[in-house]
Amino acid sequence: MGHLSLLLATAMLFPGDAHNTIDGYAPVSANPAYSDTTALPHRPHQHKIAYGDDPSQYGLLWLPQKNTESSGSLIILIHGGCWLSAYDITHTFPLATALARHGYPVWNLEYRRSGETGGGWPTSYDDIQRGIRALPALGAFGVSPDQVILIGHSAGGHLALLAASDWEQMFPGKAPPVSAVGLAAITDIKLYAAGDNSCQQATPQFMGSMPEVNGNAYTEANPAERKITAPVTLLQGELDPIVPRAQFERLGGPEVNRVLEPGAGHFDWIHPGTPAFATLVQQLQAIGTPN
Repeated sequence: MGHLSLLLATAMLFPGDAHNTIDGYAPVSANPAYSDTTALPHRPHQHKIAYGDDPSQYGLLWLPQKNTESSGSLIILIHGGCWLSAYDITHTFPLATALARHGYPVWNLEYRRSGETGGGWPTSYDDIQRGIRALPALGAFGVSPDQVILIGHSAGGHLALLAASDWEQMFPGKAPPVSAVGLAAITDIKLYAAGDNSCQQATPQFMGSMPEVNGNAYTEANPAERKITAPVTLLQGELDPIVPRAQFERLGGPEVNRVLEPGAGHFDWIHPGTPAFATLVQQLQAIGTPN
C-alpha cells in the first residue's frame, strides 16, 4: 500500500483528524519496531479500578470519545510481553486510545506477570479472570455492554483465548455474549515452549517447567486443548518472528476466523498507524457495531 493509500485509510479511520498525532495516528509502513509503538502519544484513561489488593491487579477504562453511555460492544484488552514483568500495560495505551476513538469502551487489564510482579501460571490467568469478573463495576461509568470482545496480543492473546473458553464459568447463568480476537496470539503453549526465540524461552519461567516435566499444567494452560465455543478471530502477521505462523494454525474449531496480514510483523497490531490496525478495525466492525 502506498503512502497516499495509507493516508486515505487513516482519514477514514479517524475522520477529521488524520494529521493529529493524538487522535489520528500518522500512517506508517508495515512491521514497525516495538520502540515505534512505545514512542506513540496517547490519551489518558478516564478511570483506574482495582480488582484486587496487589499493585498489579487493576484495570484502566477508556471511554468512547464521543459517547460515554455505552450499550454496545465493550473491549477487554489484555497486553502481551511474554508474560514477563519487564513488559507492562503501558505499551498498549496507543491501541486503547485508538479503539476508544472508534467508539468502543476499553477495559485494559494489568495483571501479575513472571518475575518481580509475582505472576506465572496460574496466577496471571487468575488475575485476568478476576479483572473480567469486575465488569459490573464499570456500570458506574455508563458501561453496560450488550456484548464483550476479548482482545489479546501475543501472550495476552493466550490469556484471552483461555478466558473465552471459561467465559460461562465466570458469569454463570448471566454471561454477556463474547467473541475473542487474538493478535499474534500464542494458541499452543506446549509447542511454543519448544521454540528458541527469547519469548519462547520465557515460557518455562511462566509455567514453572517444560511440558515434559509438568504436562498437566501445560494441558490446562493450552488454548489448543480447550473447547472454545465463542467466535474466535486470529490475526497474524506474515513476517512475525516472535509468534511463528504455526501458532496461527493450531487452534481448531468451526468458529475460528483466520486473517493473515501481508508484510506485517509482531507489533503492527498494537500500532494504530499500520495497515494491520485497519484490518483489526474491519474485523471488529464485522463482529459488532460499537455504540
